[in-house]
Amino acid sequence: MNKSVPIDVSKIVRNIPLPDVTKAFDLLMEFKRENEQTNREIARYEAMKEVMITEITRKYDFYEKLFSTVFSERRKVIDKYFSIIDKGIQENNNELVLAGLTNLSNVVASSPFADIGNLKALIESNRMPEL
Repeated sequence: MNKSVPIDVSKIVRNIPLPDVTKAFDLLMEFKRENEQTNREIARYEAMKEVMITEITRKYDFYEKLFSTVFSERRKVIDKYFSIIDKGIQENNNELVLAGLTNLSNVVASSPFADIGNLKALIESNRMPEL
């Protein structure tokens, strides 16, 4: 069992020189101010982190949607030209097959990023393309 022993603080205080008590109090107050400043900085960095995470997430979502849209439209165009080629083969129509192959070749040979200036402007505007 732990028994508390009464302490006579007045005896302890009498033995500590007054300048040391003042210095200890000043150091304690300085520590408190530094601790409060550190806590404010931590809170500020946490808020900055949350803002950055939100911005990164927003940009990721935008880029993912943008590129999915661009390549989805490209896929649709390619599928359409394959349909034209298939129809030309079924109908034994060489002109239709040739038209489908020519257009398919043009789409495949071109890059969806050929006009990088427009893509950059689109990204900077944060709006989805009208496809």
